Amino acid sequence: MLFGLFCLTGCKDEVRVIWTEGEADPATGKAIHTLTVVNAPEGTDWKIWLASNYISQSAKEGTGGKIEMHHGCWFVMTPYERTGKDLVVQYADSPLQRHCWAPEGFVLEHNGKVTELEAEYVFLPSERIPDFPYNQIETQVWDMIPSLKKVEPAEGVTVVEAMPEVTFVESQMPGWYRITLDGNCKVEAADEDGAIYAKVTIDNLRRNAGGNELPNLVIEDWPDLGYRGLMLDISRNFTTKDNILKLIDLLAHYKVSVFHLHFGDDEGWRLDIEKFPELTAYGAHHAFPEKNAEGEYIETEYLIPSYNGSVDPSDISSSANGYLTKADYIEILKYAWERRIKVIPEFDTPGHSRAAIKAMEAYARRTGDTGYLLSEPEDESKYMSVQHYRDNALNVALPSTYRFIEVVFDELIAYHKEAGVPLPAIHIGGDEVPGGAWIDSPSCQKVMKERGWDNIELLKSYYIENVLNIAEARGVKISGWQELVMDLEDHVYERLKKNLYSVNFWHTGSGQEEYPYAYANDGVPAILSNMTNTYVDFAYTPDKTERGLSWGGFVDERRSFSLLPYDIYRSVRWDDNGRMREIAGLPEGKTVLEAKENIVGVQAQLWTETVRNFDHVTYYIFPKVCGVFERAWNASPEWEGTLEADDPAFLSALDRYYSTIVSREMPYYDQMQINYRNRR
Repeated sequence: MLFGLFCLTGCKDEVRVIWTEGEADPATGKAIHTLTVVNAPEGTDWKIWLASNYISQSAKEGTGGKIEMHHGCWFVMTPYERTGKDLVVQYADSPLQRHCWAPEGFVLEHNGKVTELEAEYVFLPSERIPDFPYNQIETQVWDMIPSLKKVEPAEGVTVVEAMPEVTFVESQMPGWYRITLDGNCKVEAADEDGAIYAKVTIDNLRRNAGGNELPNLVIEDWPDLGYRGLMLDISRNFTTKDNILKLIDLLAHYKVSVFHLHFGDDEGWRLDIEKFPELTAYGAHHAFPEKNAEGEYIETEYLIPSYNGSVDPSDISSSANGYLTKADYIEILKYAWERRIKVIPEFDTPGHSRAAIKAMEAYARRTGDTGYLLSEPEDESKYMSVQHYRDNALNVALPSTYRFIEVVFDELIAYHKEAGVPLPAIHIGGDEVPGGAWIDSPSCQKVMKERGWDNIELLKSYYIENVLNIAEARGVKISGWQELVMDLEDHVYERLKKNLYSVNFWHTGSGQEEYPYAYANDGVPAILSNMTNTYVDFAYTPDKTERGLSWGGFVDERRSFSLLPYDIYRSVRWDDNGRMREIAGLPEGKTVLEAKENIVGVQAQLWTETVRNFDHVTYYIFPKVCGVFERAWNASPEWEGTLEADDPAFLSALDRYYSTIVSREMPYYDQMQINYRNRR
């Protein structure tokens, strides 16, 4: 297989593509986009492959050729008869919402060769969307994020050249610490967490002061919520160990307590599991598929191209390829725990499992061992997942599925034990199982018949029961997304609650905003992962030049800051167009939070469909995530309970918060040499 351009850039007959954005037609709601293949091959015996998550899934007939979905976000353009040197394909589709949603990864398949093509984009002029207004105010040395609970300034200064020895005191809340600067530096803490947080605060004071001379003061501080997390998806697009370590440093700066590492999904399996080499040798790389004797495209050695369209599995610079070795993961665990950050590993099941399913088929081909297959050859179920896969739900009726899960659990447990760090839980996902999965599986039908079931949805309870058997036998807790606890048989639900570490409630819109409180009231440990406040992969603004998704709206620093863990219905004060909302009556008729203690944390999420490098990772996260970490530490701000979106108490707090970002956090990002979003 050949990769690269036919000739060097600028050659006269180089094949390349130009993608041109079309105007939206108000009458149809569609736009006519143009794909121009410059110096197109003669005839029609060739194809252009491209990646896009935003082309409609049905075939797009156009002038010059048609575009059809192959699988997932991978499409193919087949030409009609060429009439000139260039082939022009115009097709009707949805208007382009973001520049980063344009097709990418263009590949020419011709004469048995595969060639990556250069692409040029022609976008329509777009209006720049201004950021939310705020007033820059003078900040103090002790202004930081998350903000300190109590600060009592005094006269004089103290020189602090190093972290003093910590005195541990009893009968204080977890994570509590006190710093006294009165000519000497005294630090008291309730536990090791508090000692670490005190050190972070002293580091921030010295950084803000520009040296070791600090104003005398007394600080008393503690976190309101024990779980203060960030989820990083390295499955869709990979981020290396070194980048993850740098990210952990940044998280420690914000006193984060949990790093949720999402390593297994449809588009990749990114963690070495020693018993199954194919999980990473196959499932962590993408390539142009082979053709069988019937002319069908088959994924023999690697997964098909994904979001960035990369077809070279050896390209380690591409975010499509790569994984963490066992040694990498153990180093990450140790590095995080030194900063009192626990790591929760996640491989999503039973949906979102395509990479594992295909990798275990490759394992069976190599070894002849079918005892760990996640798929059934005779399964003729027809379905389409949210991400447009037809084969991403592992078969919950196969004993081999649970043998596979046992191995993964055992190796994760062993990795954490070898690192000498806690394993709070193994996150098993549980979200977005596509409707129609399992319906025509002989094995699933057999289980249904044996149990006298006539509802395919009951197989979810069967799956959870089997996973609970594995978890209970090993003494490990499990976590999942909100769907994990929904639509279960009563006895399975009650058993699951006893084995839960946490549940991420994410879809807090479209009538589902009551779920976190309803389940918390019923004894479920809830992590607020609201898409409307904590999905940092959402674009900052509707500006088309902004990277990010927007299916759940837009999230900026004001939106994340507005999150109220104990008043979730009033957590969106401005809509996606910047218009003030009437928030006073929003909780009326909705579930009242009665078990406040079961709102155990807040977590930000970075899904990586639109991430192509670490600069994108940090741009999405910083400074948008500051509001999430502020609210996780200080869950009940003084302005909680205000009934107007622009209440002066809220606006005053917003001014101080964002002024702190500008005057304290952005210089810190510069010091850390990361890419971040500055104000526009």
